[in-house]
Amino acid sequence: MSASDLGEDRLARQPTDEPVGIFRAIGIARRTTLRSPLFYVLVVGAMQLALILVAIPVIRLLYGLVLVETGLGSIAYDRISHVLRNPLADVTLLAIAIVAVIAIFGELVTLFVLAAHHQETGVPGAEATSLRLVLRQVWRTIKKLAHPQGLLMIVYLILLLPLGQLGLTSVLTKKVAVPPFISEELSKNPSQSLLYSGVLLVITYLNLRLILTLPLLGTTSAGVWEAFVTSWRLTRWRSLRILGLFVVVTLAAGLAIFVLGAATLAPTIATDILAPASSPWLAAVGLSLFQIGVFVITALLTIMIVQSLTAMMRDWLGRLRVDHRQIPTVISYSEPSQVSPRRQKVLWGLAMSVIVVAFSVTAVLNHRTMVNLIDSEQTEVLAHRGFIQGGVENTLPALQAAAKAGADRVEFDVMETKDGKFVVMHDANLQRLAGKNLNVKDLTQDELTKITVRAGGMEANIPTLEEWIRLSIQLNLPQLLEIKLHGGETPDLVPRVLAVLDAAGVTEHYTYDTLSREVVEELKRLRPQLVVGFIVPINFGGVPNVNADFIVIEQQSYSSRFVRQAWAAGYNVIVWTVDDEQQMRDYMNAAVDGIITDRPDLGIAARTDIAADKGLSGRLSDAITRSASF
Repeated sequence: MSASDLGEDRLARQPTDEPVGIFRAIGIARRTTLRSPLFYVLVVGAMQLALILVAIPVIRLLYGLVLVETGLGSIAYDRISHVLRNPLADVTLLAIAIVAVIAIFGELVTLFVLAAHHQETGVPGAEATSLRLVLRQVWRTIKKLAHPQGLLMIVYLILLLPLGQLGLTSVLTKKVAVPPFISEELSKNPSQSLLYSGVLLVITYLNLRLILTLPLLGTTSAGVWEAFVTSWRLTRWRSLRILGLFVVVTLAAGLAIFVLGAATLAPTIATDILAPASSPWLAAVGLSLFQIGVFVITALLTIMIVQSLTAMMRDWLGRLRVDHRQIPTVISYSEPSQVSPRRQKVLWGLAMSVIVVAFSVTAVLNHRTMVNLIDSEQTEVLAHRGFIQGGVENTLPALQAAAKAGADRVEFDVMETKDGKFVVMHDANLQRLAGKNLNVKDLTQDELTKITVRAGGMEANIPTLEEWIRLSIQLNLPQLLEIKLHGGETPDLVPRVLAVLDAAGVTEHYTYDTLSREVVEELKRLRPQLVVGFIVPINFGGVPNVNADFIVIEQQSYSSRFVRQAWAAGYNVIVWTVDDEQQMRDYMNAAVDGIITDRPDLGIAARTDIAADKGLSGRLSDAITRSASF
């Protein structure tokens, strides 16, 4: 049949009822999913297990080869250009991207193929699923990526789709997001904040318009580009409908997790009062059940979204009018099940065994965690550029406010001026805080200290390094001095900073950090006894190999694995910039060495509250909140 004949046939049989909307799609998804919920949960679990056991080890192996090829311990932000100049490393990184795309693509397409299969047959579950048919169709779909257009899927699956946060995520892209330090800095400038919000809206809109790309690829004859184009056509004027679908389904899942969390926490609250000795095991068992429950709910959430999108796509595709463009044909799933009853029983038995083992292992690990929780008072709270609720950042009022808030230490920034002196300033340009398009490197210290900076209805003058030191001594408040570079520094920058500190007698009472690996090395070479840190805003893989005492890691690059590796290598770990109270509690429970925050008042309060909680219900509540993120 020709494309024109196909179009005429489609026009002749277009539905006359209303197109599938939010609640009708959810109804189809609910009926299909709830007929065999355990089957879908096991499918999601099996695919994630495959990613963990196969895809992730392969990616780590390839990444290890990149590190060997480049002679690095990790790919920190300042070593990215070094890596990209190595052709063999570039090829290996491309191989990593291809493996990741195939793994993510295979995972999501499998779900869409199953959804289409079950909606067509009307009988979901293992007994109605032809494993051979599903795998064959998934493989056919993966082969579509061999076309040069398949490179578009790298951008879509590894960047655009995860940034959209619309429910179609993978364990491989869970941490793909705009780093908080970037979004926080942009939010401090009205024009930049508006631009950033606009970019996020564009990303969300693109995700909504292209959300049917994967079901079209997996369940129709469409190629990669055709799937993108058809999704764009199908979702025209329907973006809000799709957004509403995600909101409704996600709210339902969130409510279920909230109820489950409350039910999990209640018994430990009781044992903390009546039988404290029983709390560790009860909390461990409760947390394990909660974690398994969250997995089940999020798996069903994913399936509901997949089923709903499939129902919408199949209906809307049938209503698409022909306008001289080829319309993809829907693939038929009429093949009967090839799974024998005996094999079904074996598969169910295996699945239940995995669930029991998973519960047992997590319960033991959670019990050890509950018993060995480290005293959270070890975590130092550092005020980021002072306390910006009480003064403009990096000004003397902010330093005084940090002391009043009870901060353990204050992180502040130092820059060199045109005349070789120093001021306390973060930005190389004064536009954001002073409204002047002037660079620090082009002004003398005297000129800079006469300039007023403003933020949050407050104002103050830019302080000199000497003024900052004198006030910190009066306040008896320890400092973390960050040496900021603007590109116009003199060669003897580090010795002259130390000379100012030496004159005040505070050199060995301060700690230091910087984004520059070279400055770190010079500080340790000139004064080996100083405590010096290396700031890592972006990091991939292991721990940077640098002659430092601690690593300041940005939240987005933080992981418990990184902390263990850093501690094993002899580094302390400080996380920045942590402003969410629950995240503060999480890092404190993880016993990181310090957090840098714009809200030291909340940090001190959280640490005090955790230390005052002699039972386990508070720690369990934190663990539940951490596990509930999806």
